Amino acid sequence: MKILKNKTALIILSLLACVYCFFEAQGKGDFYIFISAADDLKRGENIFENKYVDGYHYYYSVLFALLLKPLTTLSFFWIKFAWLLLNVFLFFQMLGLLLKSELVQNLEERKRWVFLSVIFVFSLRFFLDNIHTSQITIVILASCVYGVYYIAKEKPIKGALILALGINIKLLPIVFLPYLIYRGYFKAFFITITFYLVFLILPSVFIGIEYNFLLLKTWLNLINPINQNHVLDVDERSFHGLSTLLSTLLVKDVPDMYALPLKRNIADISLSALSVILQGARLILVSFTLFFLGFKFFTKTKGNWKQCLEVSYILLIIPLIFPHQQHYAFLFAIPAVGCISYYLLSAEIPAARKKIIVLSLVVIYLTFNLKLLLGEFNRYYEHYKILTYGALLLIPLLAWVRRDSKRKLSVL
Repeated sequence: MKILKNKTALIILSLLACVYCFFEAQGKGDFYIFISAADDLKRGENIFENKYVDGYHYYYSVLFALLLKPLTTLSFFWIKFAWLLLNVFLFFQMLGLLLKSELVQNLEERKRWVFLSVIFVFSLRFFLDNIHTSQITIVILASCVYGVYYIAKEKPIKGALILALGINIKLLPIVFLPYLIYRGYFKAFFITITFYLVFLILPSVFIGIEYNFLLLKTWLNLINPINQNHVLDVDERSFHGLSTLLSTLLVKDVPDMYALPLKRNIADISLSALSVILQGARLILVSFTLFFLGFKFFTKTKGNWKQCLEVSYILLIIPLIFPHQQHYAFLFAIPAVGCISYYLLSAEIPAARKKIIVLSLVVIYLTFNLKLLLGEFNRYYEHYKILTYGALLLIPLLAWVRRDSKRKLSVL
């Protein structure tokens, strides 16, 4: 696309990004939690027992806090500003990687603009939310995308290093470890595991073995998925995902201090029953990965299109199956939107079927972006967890595209 090669346009976009990040760097945001934990690490405190800002825990790795530790002596505003710029840079780098891909290059110029526009409007709310909250979602998504990308390009050390660092900072990319085995990337799998173990132990060199292992033990207890607060995952109104949705649907009086006086539960079951149903629902979504992978074990995927579908589905279910997921985590769902949009633009589809897919995408877009369009009613969207419904609707839509495209896009 010509605009990507226009230096003047790129300079203007870069200046706009700097101005935007400058204003968003005002205030604390979640990055303040990261820096506060790094500061407490310097003082030898238990960063996973401490609470920050308004009672929030630090859920990330010891290594991440250690990497931020040298920055604690600098002005918080400017290091937050740099953090936001890093996130903006990674976001547009991923867009650039997508647009340079062989698949998108196969589209004519007009369709590439349509494709880019769809990706942009679907992801805008999540991008803005991540920058506004100074979160780490974009960094973790980039670790998944670039990790798998380099591994598939036969650069296992580089890809494994990126993926392992992402897993270390926040466990979400761990879902790609089984994928590496299934697809026969054995070398990359073992290198990733090795790097991950190194990243766990490495802080011992700087803070001592005893202190590091104490922190690791506390951290594992904090993120334990069977903890009650991860089953009844309603501590915040903006939580989404399976654990939050099922809690609000299947338990009458969940301890949700932000709940509106409007009925949303369809049953009232015990906490133990909820836990069983939740784990079963997670298992179903994880098992459905086989539909996208097929049953050719330990073999590389043939074709960029098939790999895009596989990776997009795995990314999509990440914010659904993990507890404690905020609205901004659903940036992981955008690659699935991209696959569906690409299918619409590149395949010959009967008019009736195309209308159904387009209508479904419109519904999904509204569930994703009503906060951006009509934010004054956001408390209702959050109360009924409509964002989670939109992400769940993407699953059958992506499955439909995968099945139909086996015939129509088999050359890709």
